[in-house]
Amino acid sequence: MKSTKKLSDVKKVVLLVDDRRRDLLVASLLAFQLRQRGVECLLEPLEAYQGVLAAHQPDMIIFNHVTASHLVAYTQRLAKMNILTGVVLNEGLCYDAEERAFNAQKHHKGAHLDFFFCWNQPLKDALNHAGFEGTQIEIVGNPRHDFYFPPWSEAFADYKKPANGKPLVLLCTNFGLADFYDLPRSEVDKFFAPWKDRIPYLKDYMSVVSAHHRYRIEVLKYLQVLLATEKYNIILRPHPRERPDHYQPWIDKLPKAQRDLIRLDGETNITSLLLACDLAIGVENCNTTLEAWIAGRPAVELIFEKHPVLYNEDVGKLSPHCDTPAQLVGMVEEYLKKPAQKEYAAGRKAHLTKWCNNPSGLTTGLIADHITEALAKKPASDFSKLTLTDKRRAAKLKLVQSLDEPYHFNPFLKLKAKLDGRHKTKLKAYNKSIRPSDIKRARKQLEDYYEKGSEKTTGKA
Repeated sequence: MKSTKKLSDVKKVVLLVDDRRRDLLVASLLAFQLRQRGVECLLEPLEAYQGVLAAHQPDMIIFNHVTASHLVAYTQRLAKMNILTGVVLNEGLCYDAEERAFNAQKHHKGAHLDFFFCWNQPLKDALNHAGFEGTQIEIVGNPRHDFYFPPWSEAFADYKKPANGKPLVLLCTNFGLADFYDLPRSEVDKFFAPWKDRIPYLKDYMSVVSAHHRYRIEVLKYLQVLLATEKYNIILRPHPRERPDHYQPWIDKLPKAQRDLIRLDGETNITSLLLACDLAIGVENCNTTLEAWIAGRPAVELIFEKHPVLYNEDVGKLSPHCDTPAQLVGMVEEYLKKPAQKEYAAGRKAHLTKWCNNPSGLTTGLIADHITEALAKKPASDFSKLTLTDKRRAAKLKLVQSLDEPYHFNPFLKLKAKLDGRHKTKLKAYNKSIRPSDIKRARKQLEDYYEKGSEKTTGKA
């Protein structure tokens, strides 16, 4: 649907994207929804938050959080320029009350936010308690969940299963902190500095890092028993924060018959994998287990040590537990035969209603409606306050975009990380960033499949 507004009247929104694999397609869907409503939406890496100001002169900037003090100061500046600000969370369950308080900005006063789009009532309550006067707080659920419903699910329904006819089992790991185990302690301390003194359960963050490191070793035992049966095709999906290549040496040592049955997949969108699989295996406190429920796939949860930070009893009781590798094959066979898992259905529905606003495929459209309505009432922004530094950052953004690189591109970063482990964290941040070519592909994918979905709905040829 093309906008009938004049170009000079078109409002402009910048959406900052944190992680290419996790966040790009859902950001692209929100951008698509805004374009359908006549609003221009530009996607940029989170690290480009300052460069977008002069480069795009937006009417609104959307963050995934404003928990850092420098972002708080930045939102105050944007308010003085009459630029709207908002938060759309990419991780928003927040089961822990102290984590909710952290995400609700209790420790940083003064952040100016016009909108906060959250997943559930408990987080909204925490935001209200933190004193977000003047912020419009909307419970919308998780935007990513829209992809489990048509027409958006059409974009992910083309994953090709192996031709051998064996059931497809998806095993998702969630050990994004394991790599910190081998980093210099100074780098680990630096990474956790924003949280360790504000979220009590992260004071002993090295225990969480160590647990992830142990779990990453332990999960291979579960994989081994599944592969030994040679009954299943297996997709091993690492968490976006993990290095997929960590598992490759282990796979390379498997007998050929078993290697042929496992695929290490760190790139395919998780929605595609969940919609394609016959059964999903998650690990303690992994959100992909909830997404398996939404996708209508049977789920089994691997239980390790029930670490207080990594295990949630309320979530755990909603899936069958596998406590040892010896149990796994029997459980997989059982739930392939009984995929509805009716004994868990009522509890899962209640949980998803409370914590994810009862997913139904309408979240990004709801967010876009709120934004469009606000932009229609908004007076013009004041870009006379742009500085030479703003313009320099804009020039840098345009330069790196011409190279198909993110804003924080450094041609020597890979070499620095190889020579000095202190740069590995920066390299991880660089590797997860979006590039202009990524944005173009994601936009085309959604638009192509939206057209196909519309044809199916309307009966057009």
